[in-house]
Amino acid sequence: MLSEAETKEGTTRVLVPKRPTKSVFYNPKMELCRDIDIASVAAFVSSLPSLSLSPSPSLSPSLSLSPSLSPSPSLSPSLSPSPSPSLSPSRPLTLTYLDALAGTGVRGVRVANEVEVGPQVQLKEVINDRSTPAYELVNRNIALNEVEEKARACNEDANLLLLRNRYDLVDLDPFGSPVPFLDAACKSVRRLLLVTATDTAPLCGAHTGGLRKYDAKPLNTEYHREMATRVLLGRVARDLCKYDKAVRPLLCYSAAHFVRILAGVEKGAKRADESLKELGFVAHCFSCGNRFAFPYTDSEILRVGERCEVCGSKTKIRLAGPLFIGPIKDKRFCERVWAELEERELGKKREALKIVGRCVNELDIPFFFEYHAICKSLKAPPPPISWLIQALRSDGFSASRTHFSETAVKTDARIDEIKRILLKSFLYDTADF
Repeated sequence: MLSEAETKEGTTRVLVPKRPTKSVFYNPKMELCRDIDIASVAAFVSSLPSLSLSPSPSLSPSLSLSPSLSPSPSLSPSLSPSPSPSLSPSRPLTLTYLDALAGTGVRGVRVANEVEVGPQVQLKEVINDRSTPAYELVNRNIALNEVEEKARACNEDANLLLLRNRYDLVDLDPFGSPVPFLDAACKSVRRLLLVTATDTAPLCGAHTGGLRKYDAKPLNTEYHREMATRVLLGRVARDLCKYDKAVRPLLCYSAAHFVRILAGVEKGAKRADESLKELGFVAHCFSCGNRFAFPYTDSEILRVGERCEVCGSKTKIRLAGPLFIGPIKDKRFCERVWAELEERELGKKREALKIVGRCVNELDIPFFFEYHAICKSLKAPPPPISWLIQALRSDGFSASRTHFSETAVKTDARIDEIKRILLKSFLYDTADF
């Protein structure tokens, strides 16, 4: 008999095992991820009624996923990947949500209990786990929160369930890598795909598992957490394209020991082809720290192996990829998520607001610079990060902070230009900035 205890996340009561078991998985450290998910699903679903009154337009130039473009000022049509019937009070839009690897069911039950969808939308949930003890616990958690009309438990293999059915929202939160379930999820999903990976070592390039599992070669650099996020997103993009679907990153981030992808899905071969243009490579010089990104279609790949344009090294340039080099978030969507977080009762509210708030203003450049490490190489104390960002902007570069690291900046300046600007901190009073 499973020994249980009651805990609370958000406004939801959940029965969980008192001790970790193989048959029923519950990870309290993922509460932060679940808090962001609740706000994200609410933000996504609330955007759909106004978008479903007319067919989605074709992919416009403002939505071409170019890394240099900011999000469209209007609500993105990518949040509604296919035309939906006109809505009326008597005919609400019904969305199906699958929590494919539910464990205790905490994520799916929280969505049912905490996401208010309004009269124009119905959200019907399937909370699945192939473990019979987990399935039984999911049923009890559904009953405990009185959400039987919104959610039902299921006791099936996740891949079989995904291959047999189509769902508007699909959530994959496995223990370890999502790859064994990713192909089936990409075939099944219609609107929003949510994917977690906790096998961060291969994604970050710590060992060779990245190539084996994700069909990509990461590099173990100072920006390895962002590389992990972009390698996973690249794999998602390629798997979706097999089914003539395009990925539209809405909020992709890394925190603690996991990477989380929230991506809208667009239907159509042309859109899928366009999304593939956001795949590419990052070249990194391990001699001086110079780095740059380029797409598949760029002839720049032919020059890799020549001398580094900063330090002249012939042997220290390495390639990472293929990975997603376009934007990994939609600014307007992140702003809606932030607003949802602000209004909710959440256990990890402060941490969630910090991550999403940083994502709102984060540059779309596919790497960052740890400026403390650069200062160490210069044998100098680091200036305040606000000074560095302002100094970069004053010199005509783009610059921002990043949620990936507290001591890092994103900028289009080269490593030698950053060093030159950092040297100013010894000549001028940084308090003047």
